Amino acid sequence: MRWSLPIGRVSGISLRLHVTFLIFLAFVAYAGFAEEGLAGSGWAVAMFTSIFACVILHELGHSLVAQQLGVQVKSITLLPIGGVAALRTIPENPWHEIAITVAGPMVNAAIACMLIPLTGLPSHWLIITMPRDLHGLLVTLVQANTTLFLFNLIPAFPMDGGRLLRAVLALVVPYRQATTVAAMVGQGLAILFVVVGLKISLWLILIGAFIFIGAEGEERVVRMRGELRGLTLADVMTREVAFLTPLDPLSHAIERVYQTAQDDFPVLDNGALVGLVTRAALVDAINTGADNAPVMTIMDRHIAVFSPREMLMPTCDGIINGTAPTAVLVVEDGRLVGMVSAENINRYLSVHASIKSSRRAAPAPPRLATSRTPAPPPAIAGVPPIVVPQPRGGSVPPSGLV
Repeated sequence: MRWSLPIGRVSGISLRLHVTFLIFLAFVAYAGFAEEGLAGSGWAVAMFTSIFACVILHELGHSLVAQQLGVQVKSITLLPIGGVAALRTIPENPWHEIAITVAGPMVNAAIACMLIPLTGLPSHWLIITMPRDLHGLLVTLVQANTTLFLFNLIPAFPMDGGRLLRAVLALVVPYRQATTVAAMVGQGLAILFVVVGLKISLWLILIGAFIFIGAEGEERVVRMRGELRGLTLADVMTREVAFLTPLDPLSHAIERVYQTAQDDFPVLDNGALVGLVTRAALVDAINTGADNAPVMTIMDRHIAVFSPREMLMPTCDGIINGTAPTAVLVVEDGRLVGMVSAENINRYLSVHASIKSSRRAAPAPPRLATSRTPAPPPAIAGVPPIVVPQPRGGSVPPSGLV
């Protein structure tokens, strides 16, 4: 996630702190200082950081169980509104999703249970009070973890309760249908929150809006994945790939970014694939003034290649969910034959949706008195070729198209 700072690693998972967290922390410190001076500022900061330490433990509960079930976790980012775990793949096995989902709230329940012998039962549970001493801080943590446990079990996306409801439903109905039902339940609760919030609190209105948008987004993601399921890389990949050579200057490489629709460029040496250059690496190098440096100085030599017969999912899961946006290179018989990027996937989804909407809008053709099977609609063979401008003098550039 952009604008986030690394603060450590746990079990191979990168822990990151978003800069907005630091801004919010400064606001909390100021609010505590305005209320009770320097001591109030210190206890406010201690409360805020302690609660979000529990949020990190909550996300680690999800992530460590996910790792045990074979799901790769890239990072956990701490935001003012909570923690976000970036999973490289989304588990669609209902039992796996149940185990991963339950792990987070159970961490909060365990923290609260461990602290209650030290604090006793709080006089109120769901209202977090500002601490003035160590005992008050521990009481606040009991209240906060109880609130996190109960709030996350609300059966609505994007909370854990919505995912738990979807996983339980997926035991008896298809995964996509389970997501639709869980999203409808969540949006119904969101509307209820908004209606009640109009009479009680603005916070309920904000929570309702958050739940409604989250439920709609979750259903959209699952619907998109359903459209892509069953496809191979060959169904989506572009076959006309602009490439670079190891000795091309970076200035020429940045021109290819302007001239083509690509962000990532394979590097070929006498026809052999030797690396990959991403736009991010290229821009970083250009910003340091290395315009004349050769491409080989910044190319990634450790690249994975796939057969065109590989399934699009899970091969491109990182592209789909944004955790690994680098293009996937497709190789057959030792030769680069195509590439799959986010643009290819988006183009397929867009065209596929347009075809389906056109079919729904078009009137049904008259039925012919014949038993012949109607011919399928024409398939899209590929994208238009990339035109490579010729340099002055008519010589062929050192890079070109596969």
